[in-house]
Amino acid sequence: MSHTFNLFNIRAFGYGVCKAMEKLFDGIYVNDEQLVKIRERSKKDCVVFMPSHKTYFDFLLLSVICFQYDIQLPAIAAGQDFMSMKFMAGVLRRSGAFFMRRSFGTDQLYWAVFSEYVQNHVVNNDRTVEFFVEATRSRVGKSLHPKYGVLQMVLEPYLRGTVFDIVIVPVSISYDKILEEKLYAYELLGFPKPKESTGGLFKAREVLNRKHGSCFMTFGDPISVRDYFGKSLHRGTFVCQPDSQFVLDVQAKNEIKKFAHRVVEIHNQNAVITVWSVACMVILQTFDHNDQATLSYSGVYTRVEDLIKLLNRLGATVNIDTSLDKSLRYYLKLHDDLFEPFDIEADDFQLMFIDFPVAHQKPEVPKAVMERAISRLILTTYSNGMIHAVDSEGILCQIVSNTEKCHVASAKEEFCWLHTLMKREFVIIPGELSELFDKTIEILTDSKIVKLSDSDPTVLEIVDRREAEQLGKLVLPYFYNFEMTFNTFDVNRPMISNLSEIVPTVQKNISDAYQNGLPNARLSFLSTEPIKNAFSALVDFGAFEKTSTGIRPNFPKLHQIRSRLSKFTNLSTTSKL
Repeated sequence: MSHTFNLFNIRAFGYGVCKAMEKLFDGIYVNDEQLVKIRERSKKDCVVFMPSHKTYFDFLLLSVICFQYDIQLPAIAAGQDFMSMKFMAGVLRRSGAFFMRRSFGTDQLYWAVFSEYVQNHVVNNDRTVEFFVEATRSRVGKSLHPKYGVLQMVLEPYLRGTVFDIVIVPVSISYDKILEEKLYAYELLGFPKPKESTGGLFKAREVLNRKHGSCFMTFGDPISVRDYFGKSLHRGTFVCQPDSQFVLDVQAKNEIKKFAHRVVEIHNQNAVITVWSVACMVILQTFDHNDQATLSYSGVYTRVEDLIKLLNRLGATVNIDTSLDKSLRYYLKLHDDLFEPFDIEADDFQLMFIDFPVAHQKPEVPKAVMERAISRLILTTYSNGMIHAVDSEGILCQIVSNTEKCHVASAKEEFCWLHTLMKREFVIIPGELSELFDKTIEILTDSKIVKLSDSDPTVLEIVDRREAEQLGKLVLPYFYNFEMTFNTFDVNRPMISNLSEIVPTVQKNISDAYQNGLPNARLSFLSTEPIKNAFSALVDFGAFEKTSTGIRPNFPKLHQIRSRLSKFTNLSTTSKL
C-alpha cells in the first residue's frame, strides 16, 4: 500500500501534468494568502488536506499547487483501483500516492496496518496528508455524504496524545468544465464505470484537444484540531488506553462525524458558483414545461439575470467575468458540444441540445430516451453546483407557500423532517438542524422574502411571493425525484428484494412517466444516485424490513412518508407511475 516518494519522479511527472494543464485550462485560481498560512503551519504541525472531489485531476492539481508554494507534497490516499494501471501505478506511487481498499469490511488486520501507516505520517510530520472525505468522485456535481473511517484514523494520534495538534485544511475545487462530464452521465444512467487502466488513460488524451475553462481552488482557513475539539473531546479519556485496546466511545464518534460534515459545509461555502451553473438550472426549469423546447439566447439570458439577482439577494456570489453577457457566451462556447451548431457572435440565436449515442440497450429504458437523457444529466451535474446556496431557503419557502397560516413551530418541524429525509441530497451537520432553521429564517427575513407577522410573531408570512415561489421551484425537482422513487413500492406490485432490482425498476417507471407526459417527470431523474439516496432515506426512516429473502417494504410507514412529502409536491399520494 505504501508510497515510494521520489523527487526526480515528481519533477518529471509534474512537468507532464503542467503541460497538460496548459492545454486544458485557461487559468487556475487560488487564494494564495491562505497557502502562505498553511506553509507556516506545516513547519510545526501535521497538515491534512481534505479537498472536495469532482474529477481525477483533483489530487494532481493539489500537488502542483503545493510544489509551487513550497509546501511539503502530500501523501495521498488513493483507491486500490489505480494499482491495476501498468506503469502509471508506479508513477503515482513515486508521486506520493498510497493505495487503500474501497472497503475494509471486517478485516481487522488490514484496518490496523493501514491506520498505523497513515498515522505514522501524522506523528512524524514527514509530509502533509491528503484524502477525500467524500471517498469517491461526485458524479452529480454536489457534495456527497461524507465517510468517516480515514478521518478517524487521522485524528487518533491527537486523541491518544501522541501529537500536540493537527491542522485540517478544507479545499474546495470547482471547474468550468469537468473532464469526465459525459462519462459521469453514462455511469449515472447505470452503465458500468470503465476500469482504471493506462490504456484507457492514453485513449482519453483527446480531451486535451478541448479547452475546459478555468479551475478554482479555494483553501479554507486552517482548522486546529486542538481548538476545534478542545471542549467536546477530552483527550484524558483516551490517552490512558493501551494501543491494542484503543476504542472511541459513541460521543467521540459522533463528534468526529459532525466534523466531517462541517468540512463538507466549508467546501460548499467556499465553492465558486459560475454563470454556467445558474444557466443549467434555468434550462432545466424550462424543460419542466417542455423537454424538447428550443431555447433562445435572449430568453436564457433574461432568466439567468433574474436568478443571479435572487442569489445576490440571499448573500450568494456568482462569479462573473466583466459582464453577464460575456460570461454566458463564454460558457455556451465552452460547452458547445452539447448543442447543435450555433452562431455565438449573433445578437440572438437558438439553442438545441443534441442526443448522445448509447451503445448498449438497457431493457428498462428505450434507447431514444437514454440518448436524450445524457445531455440532461450533464446539465444537472452543473446545476447542482449552485444548489447548496439555496437548498434550505428553498425548503422553507416551499413549506410556507403550501400553508395558509404557517406557524414557526410547525414550519420548523417540517423543515427538520424534510432536511432529514433529503440529507444525502443536501448534506447537513447532524444535530444542528435547529440552528440551520434559525439561520435560514434570518437570511429570508433580511432579504425581505418572508417575515414574522406583525400581528402574531409566531406566524411566518411571505413578503415577496414571486421570489419565494422561485426558491421553492429550485428544490422541488429533488422532492419529485424522491416521490417517484417512493411510488415504485406498492402493495399490489411484486416485492423487490434488493437495491440492484430497485434501481432499474425505478428507472423504468420514470421513463414510462416521461413518455406518458406525466407532469414534473425529468429525464435527469433516471440518475442512479438520487434513486439510491431515496432508498437509503426510506431505510433510515424504517420503511423497510429485512427478511430471510431480502427486504420488504413496511407499507403503512411508507404511505406515511409519501403522504407527508406530497404536501410539498402537490402530487397525488396515490398516483402510480
